[in-house]
Amino acid sequence: MSQEPQSGLLLLGVGGGGCRLAASVLSAYGGGLRALGVDTDALSNRETAAGGMTCLLFGGTLLAGHGTGGDAIKGRMVAQEDMRNLMPHLQGVRTVVVLACLGAGTGGGATPEIIKALHDMGLATVCFVTLPFAFEGEARRKAAERVLPMIEENADSMVVVPLDELFHDAGDGLLSDAIQITEGLVAAGITLLWRLLTKPGFIRLDAERLHAMVLKGGNARFGFSSADGPGRAERAVAALRASRLLRSGDALAKANALLVGILAGSDLRLSEVGEVMGQLRGVCKSDCTIEMGTVLDARFDGRIELVALAFESWTAAAKLESRKDAPPVQEPPVADAFPIQSGSKKSRNKSSKLSLNASGRGKFQNVEPTIYDGQDLDVPTFLRRGITLER
Repeated sequence: MSQEPQSGLLLLGVGGGGCRLAASVLSAYGGGLRALGVDTDALSNRETAAGGMTCLLFGGTLLAGHGTGGDAIKGRMVAQEDMRNLMPHLQGVRTVVVLACLGAGTGGGATPEIIKALHDMGLATVCFVTLPFAFEGEARRKAAERVLPMIEENADSMVVVPLDELFHDAGDGLLSDAIQITEGLVAAGITLLWRLLTKPGFIRLDAERLHAMVLKGGNARFGFSSADGPGRAERAVAALRASRLLRSGDALAKANALLVGILAGSDLRLSEVGEVMGQLRGVCKSDCTIEMGTVLDARFDGRIELVALAFESWTAAAKLESRKDAPPVQEPPVADAFPIQSGSKKSRNKSSKLSLNASGRGKFQNVEPTIYDGQDLDVPTFLRRGITLER
């Protein structure tokens, strides 16, 4: 299977659930995706590897391939011990998309440690995590919620997917079918985001804006929908707005930034793109930053798929950074004399050695000043502009 290491993207599944999701994404993408799984259960690893994904076994010394038994502390310990085994697989990687199922065990224990290690290496991380079903009990729910702040502290963006809401969108049916459908929903959504980065259509996402939005977006809500036949664009938007994952449209209405991906075949019409974006803009706030892109694939003729990431915690600073028409940076104000030093006491003491005297004119103190455009040119530039130098 050919891969695309030049894209700088790596899909990383952590724990049994995370590895299954990563394998589903790999299958849906159709080859060329750089993916890796990390788990402590040798049997689960072999099953995932059978689908063509590279899998690493963590905790071989401590757990001997038997898994953590739902113990998150063991998951954290093996991640700390075996992190070095992950390093060879990070060559050429700039961004890691992490998938994990929280609640206990490897996903809940190892994920925060792996995210922190990636952050310390300077790699950007986008983390998709699922929360356990309500019927799994209060203990697992609380365990998952305790982990979220640890992940959020180091992840550039974190998308939380409650399984109860995900299964609600999957509809009623047999449990085995529901699991397959829900894993397919997550896989389809992440696959579309991946294609937007690696195989964009005729409407491209600006790479720098995408970087600013996804990698500095903080927490986000994730939604996915699809429709085919006549009126597919309108029905796909209606399904997206009704998604429980997007709080039945509330996440769209409150979003400060929205990333939209449109996947369709060669029969996609410009009017359909306009229909999708027009309806979504009507739902969002007037000052919401919206970025969109398309992916065209002949296999999707007759169908349209939408994926949305709604960032409610998107800040004004991030908005300014993503704007191409941002105002130029203003030069520091000109100072008439050497400025009062700010910062720590140690810093001020070091800087004071650079001051010439109270006026900053030094040996030109008793000479008639050279005035040009209202500035005394006998005063060094760094003093006139109030720039603090340290050595």
